[in-house]
Amino acid sequence: MSTPPVIQLHLFFATENDSALILRRAGRQLYNLIAWDRATDTFTEGQWLKKSVQPDVCDLSPDGRHFIYAVRDAYPETEATANYTVISRPPWFTALALFPHEYSWLGGGSFLGNGLYRLNGDAPLRDIRGRADGLRKVVAGKVTKDCRTGLRLLNGKPAPLPNDVRDSLLGRDVPVRSSAMDRYETQGGRLYRREGMELSLIRDFTEMEQQFVRAPYDDRPDREPDTGWHPIDAERFR
Repeated sequence: MSTPPVIQLHLFFATENDSALILRRAGRQLYNLIAWDRATDTFTEGQWLKKSVQPDVCDLSPDGRHFIYAVRDAYPETEATANYTVISRPPWFTALALFPHEYSWLGGGSFLGNGLYRLNGDAPLRDIRGRADGLRKVVAGKVTKDCRTGLRLLNGKPAPLPNDVRDSLLGRDVPVRSSAMDRYETQGGRLYRREGMELSLIRDFTEMEQQFVRAPYDDRPDREPDTGWHPIDAERFR
């Protein structure tokens, strides 16, 4: 007798608007993305992915337009290798930027602003897709008089960090932002709003049908419309 999969919802919130993203774990190697407009509690289902995603190293950009996630222990039959980090456009997994890496602990990253991101481990990883237009990678370097944080762009210039990010990195007192996470709770596949000591159900995501569809921004030629996953496709349904 098979055991039903444990459904888990991982929530990511934009800090500049009411956009949010739900990473739903539907099985040991099965995830899907759902866009959430918190102003209207409307949801848009995106792609599904048969891979092992690492939720603790994912991040959503402040404007909600980009998502960083990491996959580990995939089948290394392609250029993507067994472990890789991706930047995508929610609610899709299809890569705009794709960084293969040897070890799973190198995976994931964070946004330092809408146009700036940093990868974990600061390894010199190569983007094999190159479609993340408008985003600039930040790397750790030497702290100097002209770069107090040590974080620089790939051209060597100091990263133009938002003031609150810079102050946080320098250990200065930064006003604590109210966290949207404090207003919501997940239990299994159900999303709740917290109102005092009470929880009110927003949406039940327990039952969802798998849909492996192509992302609207997938610009590769000669792709069938219902086969839209790519790093780099040979392994997508395993």
